[in-house]
Amino acid sequence: MTSIAATVDPARALGVYVHFPFCTSRCPYCDFAVAVRPTIPHDAYADAVVAEMEARAADFAGLPLVSLYFGGGTPGLWRADALGRVAEQIRRRFAGTPKEITVEANPGDLAQPHLRELRGLGVNRVSFGAQAFQDDLLRRIGRKHSAAAIPAAFEAARRAGFDNVCADLMFGLPGQSMDDWRASLAALCALGPEHITAYALTVETNTRFGALDRTGRLGRPEDEAVAAMYSLGHHTLTAAGYEHYEISSYARPGRRAIHNSLYWTLDAYLGLGMSASSFRPLADGSGVRSTNPRSLRTYLDEVNGAPALPSTDVDTRSPAQVEDEALWLGLRMSDGVGRRAHALRYGQDPLESPQRQAAADKCVGAGWLEVTPDRIRLTGEGFLFADEVAVRLARG
Repeated sequence: MTSIAATVDPARALGVYVHFPFCTSRCPYCDFAVAVRPTIPHDAYADAVVAEMEARAADFAGLPLVSLYFGGGTPGLWRADALGRVAEQIRRRFAGTPKEITVEANPGDLAQPHLRELRGLGVNRVSFGAQAFQDDLLRRIGRKHSAAAIPAAFEAARRAGFDNVCADLMFGLPGQSMDDWRASLAALCALGPEHITAYALTVETNTRFGALDRTGRLGRPEDEAVAAMYSLGHHTLTAAGYEHYEISSYARPGRRAIHNSLYWTLDAYLGLGMSASSFRPLADGSGVRSTNPRSLRTYLDEVNGAPALPSTDVDTRSPAQVEDEALWLGLRMSDGVGRRAHALRYGQDPLESPQRQAAADKCVGAGWLEVTPDRIRLTGEGFLFADEVAVRLARG
């Protein structure tokens, strides 16, 4: 293909992410920006998020709002009326009606009355951090809920009117056997979630697990065992009728995560709250990524001042960097990257350069990549080497 000028809008939709940082405890693997404290400033935090949204909304004007996602932290702990006020102000400020409004929660955090309140406020998707169905594993990774709390949470959500219930599972955990993983997969499938995220434990440097790992005391499975767990998860979930549409994501037909898909397609997203990140594609092919302060005190102090804008860490990405990122993120999805759509948006076929074409040929030879005149996508084995493929295809 020859290079062609980009002819479509740099972004086609908007997702808003609200970070709720408060937790009752910090898990030993967690490197997210969280605030562990006995009391939560429900209204003060809601006021700050709304003020930040009003101050930043003009940068995202004109884009239809398609999703609203409350993540954390533990947004299931946010008082329903405070969360609802934030959701309502966001919906009033932006055009369009969000198809998906998600709240993350831990099993056991949300009683049925709270779930009913959320459903009445327009929340239509709840995502539970299940992680495992073995009490000893849950204790080992610092989770406060029991295995029995997971089916109870599903039952409460269904009774409250949710028809889109999701859950996360983790593998590669310290002390986790293949039988543990197989049992967790079976137990979760029996509950019938609409969406499942199955991901390997990542040991971050600045965590308790990171310290244990550096001294050889963490005891997590070997890489070969983790790869076997990934394969088992894939075969189990697809056999149960789930579509494997992204490296770690499985969905019932029609239940792909709208919000997360915006990240993988490099559409616009506005992040509100402590540590939240935003991305705004620009018409010249470049993009701006910004991240709010990780300190709760800094965030609240700055948003409470005029003009209610927190100091952000800004990273301006060149058109070449954005195009590289679009290819890498697009390859995370089972659909891969449509070559003509990519060229229309970024001005060139993804394999336009001889360097990248040569790298792609090597990935094809390794069995990691499939290239046709219409599409580039990872193979089943290639999902295990997605980061390596991304590095090889980067233009630098």
